[in-house]
Amino acid sequence: MLKKKYLGIGFIILIASAVFLLYALKIGPFGGSAYKPVEQATTSISNMKADEKKKLTMMEALRLGYEEAKKHTEEEPLLISLTSTDDTTVPQGKSDGADGKRNAWNLQFGNKKGNINVTISFKDGKVDSQVKRDDNNLLQKGQYAISDIKIDSPEAVKKAIEVLGMRPGNPEIKDDWIKGYHFSIMGFITDPNSSESRYLLRVMGISPNSPNSENDSLRMTVFFDVKTGDILNASEMTGYDKDGRTNWKDVQIKKTVNK
Repeated sequence: MLKKKYLGIGFIILIASAVFLLYALKIGPFGGSAYKPVEQATTSISNMKADEKKKLTMMEALRLGYEEAKKHTEEEPLLISLTSTDDTTVPQGKSDGADGKRNAWNLQFGNKKGNINVTISFKDGKVDSQVKRDDNNLLQKGQYAISDIKIDSPEAVKKAIEVLGMRPGNPEIKDDWIKGYHFSIMGFITDPNSSESRYLLRVMGISPNSPNSENDSLRMTVFFDVKTGDILNASEMTGYDKDGRTNWKDVQIKKTVNK
């Protein structure tokens, strides 16, 4: 009787060990696939120290991001979004972005199926990537080929400065909210009667009319058609309403600008 008792305990321990091993190997106990963790990778795009600035134009960041995304999928990586950011350990100044270059960019790629999403971050000469996979194709799909983009950030910010008088965000002015000039590419809805988005480049800075009479810092945005490089729209803040929401108005653009 005692022998059978110990035999039963040993059998239970053996079963428990086998189940634990199956989970450790990411194999479900009933033949199904277990949870797949997010893949993460960190590589270097230069030999520079982490506290030094490794500046990239928008297209340089896109091409590097594209090559990084290709490491994780056999399908064509398609862009979902790109944006420059102040989120970096290196102090950002008023001149950052004036030449179209920033040292911190965030990008997101997908594909037509929606079974993979690659998030990439360039900061101070290093790249971090996170990969999500979904066999049910429920991830956000990529939409835009980088070959469609015919304008880079140096050209875009130059137009914004020369044509519209855009100024950089000043770190010494807290209300400016941004430092230097910033850039983003993504789908924007331009027709209020349609849910379809349009692939645009947005340059953000400070309005030449800033500050207003209330001493509010006034931001400015300029939108470009990425396929032609033409300015499509520009707007600037005018202040805040009684509920603290920002008020904006369109900026008139000369027709000769888009020729």
